[in-house]
Amino acid sequence: MNDLSAVIEALLFASAQPMNAKRLADITKSGKDDVKRAFSELNGRLETSGSGLMLIVHGDEAELVTRPEMSEVVRGVLKAEMQGELSRPSMEALAILAYRGPMTRPEVEQIRGVQSALILRNLMLRGLVEMKEEMKLGQPMYSVTIDFYKHLGLGKPDELPDYEALRGHSAVVQALEELEPTEPKDVSEHTV
Repeated sequence: MNDLSAVIEALLFASAQPMNAKRLADITKSGKDDVKRAFSELNGRLETSGSGLMLIVHGDEAELVTRPEMSEVVRGVLKAEMQGELSRPSMEALAILAYRGPMTRPEVEQIRGVQSALILRNLMLRGLVEMKEEMKLGQPMYSVTIDFYKHLGLGKPDELPDYEALRGHSAVVQALEELEPTEPKDVSEHTV
């Protein structure tokens, strides 16, 4: 495997949210102490390289964030994103959540076929998507907000066009079934 601190950097960047050392240890098949050492290595590398990112470690959780001195530039980009039209990937994620939500990020990604953490974050900043307290397989659930329906002039989800047909579309159902853990079959019944 690659340098553990680099792997953790990639995982933290891709997740766009805090991750705890135990989960990172499980993902990387490393020890929790190894992950904590990798936090220190990553932090040192980011500090000495002049990176625009920094590592925040609080207890067993770590998160990659932008440096405070980059706030003006980041604020400008976020403001432009908030005022501009929704991108096609953002509209895809919204449609998936509107017709099939609430869902976890991996479920949205399974349907879209691409990483969606930043898109979900941007939609939450716009007030169109919310992260629920409800968890599924250790992942938070996302759903569209009431403001989303208000923007469309709708009172409830089933007022969306072709709601029933699109909610149960076979391609979406199949994509979600691929994420479901499979149960081991009992082979003792079939032995002769």
